[in-house]
Amino acid sequence: MNDSPRNRPHLFIDGGGQTEQYRRPAQAMRTPPLPGRDRAAHADALSASIGVALEAARAQLGARATAVAEGVPGFYLQIEVPAGEKAVIDQLGNRQKQIEVVAVREPTAENPSVTATVFVPATAEAYYQEKVEAYRTEETRTGRPKNEPLIARMEVVRLATARSLFTDNDALFPVGDGAVWWEIWLRDGHRDVFSRMAARLNLEVKDHAVRFPEREVVLVLANIESIDRLVAYSDVVAELRRAKDTPAFFLGLDGAEQREWSDEAVARVTPPADANVAVCILDSGVTQAHPLLSLAISLHFWGTPPSLKLIQPQIRRTKTSR
Repeated sequence: MNDSPRNRPHLFIDGGGQTEQYRRPAQAMRTPPLPGRDRAAHADALSASIGVALEAARAQLGARATAVAEGVPGFYLQIEVPAGEKAVIDQLGNRQKQIEVVAVREPTAENPSVTATVFVPATAEAYYQEKVEAYRTEETRTGRPKNEPLIARMEVVRLATARSLFTDNDALFPVGDGAVWWEIWLRDGHRDVFSRMAARLNLEVKDHAVRFPEREVVLVLANIESIDRLVAYSDVVAELRRAKDTPAFFLGLDGAEQREWSDEAVARVTPPADANVAVCILDSGVTQAHPLLSLAISLHFWGTPPSLKLIQPQIRRTKTSR
């Protein structure tokens, strides 16, 4: 039994246990069939789309303002794969060549494919073209086209933009020229490069950041043009999302300030005209006098229907017995 201190009182496991060797469950490993492809036609089409993307990438690199650009010179590619072939996404990267899959977008009504965005250093720009050419002209020992599991699952390749890295709901992507708050998910170890880029692009950045094992999330106030330049001129961005409001601001207010905000909100609230709203509160009670609750509580709790009067005592007893 674990002899470590019991410092988590909300968790309690009664009794001991025994150690057993892990055994992998017996199951048949079935590899999904590859999409049916005309080898030559698919190689031609994919090579053409990669060629167009690389031509645009070279133009983008050539237009980078040296006084602004930071990090490893490179570009982002957007690669589409069929919705049922998500397993191939990990194969799109290459650690040795520093090609990294940074963002994945799920299928939408407008685009039924899965879209993966990868960062490609300029030194590895020929990686995918070489894979396609080997698929076209070489074969494995079993007589299959070389690189078939990867190339057969790739559909279209394009030069990526900020929109390609946006993994939030499409409806939240900013429109217009105004500045909005973004969540920028930085690639591992790129915070210093981002800070220099943010200063050069005059971006407003919140001091606080959230750190994960392979990502660091910062809040940035910027318009779409500035975010596009950040993507085009650096290698720092992994994902983009729209910053969401949190209650942190209101939690930091004193009582008088909170009351002012509550009164302002109450003036804009229109309560329902009849008893067509029900809320179940799993707690021992509710602050009836709170200005944002009093209208609804006085209408539905102390009035009809009477069944609501019976809920609170039952919850009290349940909570007491815990």
